[in-house]
Amino acid sequence: MHHDTASELSFAPRFRPFYPGDVQGYSSALDSLVYPGELSVQDSNPRMSLEACRLVGGGLAISFTSTPLAVRHDTALASPGGAGDVLAMIAVEGEGTIDQGGRRLPFRQGDITFRTTRMPSVCTLATPGKLVMLRVPAARFFGIHADLHERFVPSIARADSRMAEAARTHMGHVFPGPVQGTPALAYFSEQSFVSLLAATYCESCESVDDDAAEGKRRERDRWQRLVACIEAHLGDAELSVDAVSKELGISKRLTHRLFELQRTQYGAYLKARRLERAKEELGNRRLDHLSVSEIAYRNGFGDASHFSRCFRSHFGTPPGAYRRSPD
Repeated sequence: MHHDTASELSFAPRFRPFYPGDVQGYSSALDSLVYPGELSVQDSNPRMSLEACRLVGGGLAISFTSTPLAVRHDTALASPGGAGDVLAMIAVEGEGTIDQGGRRLPFRQGDITFRTTRMPSVCTLATPGKLVMLRVPAARFFGIHADLHERFVPSIARADSRMAEAARTHMGHVFPGPVQGTPALAYFSEQSFVSLLAATYCESCESVDDDAAEGKRRERDRWQRLVACIEAHLGDAELSVDAVSKELGISKRLTHRLFELQRTQYGAYLKARRLERAKEELGNRRLDHLSVSEIAYRNGFGDASHFSRCFRSHFGTPPGAYRRSPD
């Protein structure tokens, strides 16, 4: 941030127009107001308009109108404390994309995108358009919820989302033109706008959270189907990962991964479940007519001696002694 440039700006809601006269001049101005980047235009006769103001509570507001262009920010820019600033961008007109942190966010008119100066980014305006950006210190943007910035992800709020609609409406009240209200009015008006943008960011992240939640639901459903399949075939001494995977229609790798997520392995889980069910059957008086060996075979153990050793190791007592013990 070039502090001399910011110090020359009027306070909100009064914008100061810039008249650089050429692409390089606009590029330098955007470097100062947004964060340093490389501007490339897509038109042989580019037309641009730039205005900016300081926010009373800290930060900048920038209004930028242009023919198609791209701005590549190859380096991150953190604030003195290392936290960086939040860039909230309202697409008043036009469409394009924001790329940051491995995410591509295509935006259209009315959408609001969020990125951070802590990471490199690319902003592409694919059509003629008008963008209004707020660059706000993270501490101000998130307030008491500073942890949200530590978990920040670039995101987009679609034009028809309730918070995006509220933010756009309020923007018209915060920046009505050249009229300067009292400092208190200016501060509280812009603070409510910043808070609305922060709420819009949180709402936009719900879709990311929903995706994560959907992934967890799929994992849980797969695990439950996997467990049910194993339970149904505990008596099959040849039950293998390959057989279970084929029955469920998933790869062996995914089957192993599901067990890893439960912090166990296929063989250990299968052995433990066979022993648990054998223990239940040994304690079932209605199955007293079955020998220990028969119960072992019923639960997938091909060798009675091996079953006895595993049972004693797992439960601390031989299967025959367990069966004879009082209830």
